Amino acid sequence: MMLFELLPLFLQINALWIVLILVSILVISLIFNFILFKWRSSVLRIYSGKKRRVDRHLTYPRQYPCSWYRICDSDEVNKGQVKHICALGQEMVAFRGEDGVACVLDAFCIHMGANLGYGGTVVGNCIQCPFHLWEFGTNGVCTKIPYSDKIPPNANIFAYPCVEKYGMIMIWYHPNREPPHYDAISVNDIDDNTNTFVARGKYKYPNIKMHLQEFAENSADSQHFGPLHGTMIIPWTEILIPFIKIDHTASFALGYEKHIAYFYDTAMLKIFGEKYPKTKVDASIKFYGPGGITLFQFDGEFGRLYLFHCHTPTDYTCLDVEFLAFIEKKIPRLLSWYIIGNWIAQWKRDIVVWENKVYKRAPFLVKTDGPIMKMRRWYKEFYVQKEEAFDW
Repeated sequence: MMLFELLPLFLQINALWIVLILVSILVISLIFNFILFKWRSSVLRIYSGKKRRVDRHLTYPRQYPCSWYRICDSDEVNKGQVKHICALGQEMVAFRGEDGVACVLDAFCIHMGANLGYGGTVVGNCIQCPFHLWEFGTNGVCTKIPYSDKIPPNANIFAYPCVEKYGMIMIWYHPNREPPHYDAISVNDIDDNTNTFVARGKYKYPNIKMHLQEFAENSADSQHFGPLHGTMIIPWTEILIPFIKIDHTASFALGYEKHIAYFYDTAMLKIFGEKYPKTKVDASIKFYGPGGITLFQFDGEFGRLYLFHCHTPTDYTCLDVEFLAFIEKKIPRLLSWYIIGNWIAQWKRDIVVWENKVYKRAPFLVKTDGPIMKMRRWYKEFYVQKEEAFDW
């Protein structure tokens, strides 16, 4: 998007010079990134053979925060289909009955522990256990025991609070199985039935070796934007563009509702040290809880773009990440492709840090680091157990 807005500046130059400038930038970018790649490869070779002295995973909280989570996509569970899921330290089973309603239950049958995700079948609006053919409804209540006329009142499997919206199936997770503390995410612009916004893209990144809390803290860490996100990148790649910088003005704030937090970022291009205000884009990120589901909103002269950024923990320090885009129809596909690709490329710059750092419970901060401890105080409200006070 930003490069497109610079076109009027470039068009004032002779067409031949435009080609020469673009080719020069491309060549310099390739040379610069080749050198960077060789340096990274040498560093990785040095450290790949070394055994870590610290198990970094043990430095993080050993629990999952209470939250709504995307558990799978809607198109992964068709009518009559059963899907086995491992997430949040649990095994679950999602199925969709003949009425089209999707639900998520504990995977293990209350009877003798058979896993419904292996051999379980949909019968009407119920799931049938493969072991003794007991049937359970979408609420987890046993509806049929084929060899008994009487069904014990407590013959129930736990049913997760479940909401299906925006092309994904979301569940509420609480380790003590308390009911939802707040509603699942809702976006009025998409829900208003005016068809102003359309789904345009779904991007999956499984097995990111990081803890969910790191993503939330990243938004409060204002000083990392320059080192990691201060250089322009060719969308969907790791290719840096020399001489084109991104100036960030970031802030973090808590919402009126205690489960809501906001991150704001105003970014504009800086070319050879000169800022170009016409390239300014305002981005806001709304945390619906501790980061299981966050909503990115991009606003500019081009219109509005929403990007769901979803994290599904498959272990304490392992996440399946998915982006789902909803775009105003008037925004050209190429432009939305560029905006999303640029954002995801910048997000991927953080991964090498997230996947190799430890969690400092008592970080050595300075005044201008950003409201990291404020974020932590907010975040700990989503944990049930009190964490031990040790550090590495």
